Amino acid sequence: MPLDVHVDRGEGCFDLPAWPQVLRRDPHRHIFATPEWNRLWWEEFGAGKDLFVLTMKRAGEVVAVVGLYRKHEGHRRILRFVGGIDLTDYLGPITAPEHQAAVAESLVGWLLETDVEWDEFDAHNMPVPFGFGEVLVERVDRAGLDFSLEQEETSALLPLPSSWDEYLAMLEGKDRHELKRKRRRLAREYPDATFRTSSPDTLEQDLKVFVEMHRGAEGLKGHFMRPEIATFFERVARSFMARGWLRLDFLEIGGVPVATTFGFEVDRVLYLYNSAFEEEVRRLSPGLMLVSEQIRDGIERGVRIFDFLRGPERYKYRLGAQPVPLNNLRVASPR
Repeated sequence: MPLDVHVDRGEGCFDLPAWPQVLRRDPHRHIFATPEWNRLWWEEFGAGKDLFVLTMKRAGEVVAVVGLYRKHEGHRRILRFVGGIDLTDYLGPITAPEHQAAVAESLVGWLLETDVEWDEFDAHNMPVPFGFGEVLVERVDRAGLDFSLEQEETSALLPLPSSWDEYLAMLEGKDRHELKRKRRRLAREYPDATFRTSSPDTLEQDLKVFVEMHRGAEGLKGHFMRPEIATFFERVARSFMARGWLRLDFLEIGGVPVATTFGFEVDRVLYLYNSAFEEEVRRLSPGLMLVSEQIRDGIERGVRIFDFLRGPERYKYRLGAQPVPLNNLRVASPR
């Protein structure tokens, strides 16, 4: 049965009390579904876009929040999930599994009946295990809309065991041997190597190091950290540090940073969002050493999942992660 749909078009929607309430009931909740992430993304990249946040109710209770935006691309008007394609690894509605079918039906109904003009609904980065993408495809097909569905990318998840020894035993023999060998080599050749997590007192200097190291990377990675992207990272870092969500980590040799990761930790899930390292110490696999230490530390602290997020990098799977397909659904407007 369709839900009652209300649409907010102003930035005040990020303050809706129902948003965190619905999020707490969603077992698939993740950092990118928080109002904090969505607010920061919209404030930085919402120019030239129209915001539509759908709250869906059943018997007066909000059971779903669906953030959308519209952007004009040439003569076409494209609807997408708030958060965008490049910076938000998981997209889709916020709702509990038992409401997914009704949310999909109500979303399709809104697309058909709304006075918001659109030519294509371009739904990216929907994780297959969450189930909503599959339900949405079924409802779109039932409504007779033209659509295409493809797997556009993968993320990688690593459920963490209760001990480091258990973790090592999970790895393939060759991968386990290589990891242990590289960790021993780092300890042997650089006994002054240390791992450090940014604190409120060191955050501003650490952010400068992270951005500069990232810009020094080769190829597309180095070009990615444009001024507007760096500003977004800095705003996320300051906001999330205040909430205890930020993990800005470093591998240092002699007190000098040689690798860094930018991530988050919420609900005992550690997200690896971005990373960089100094090219002159590449032979030490500094990034791999830092991530392996994060895994070891996470196991000790009771982290239950290490989420490597999007990207095909082979090291993720050598560290034991499993692929998670991400689907892109494109729906054409019947108008």
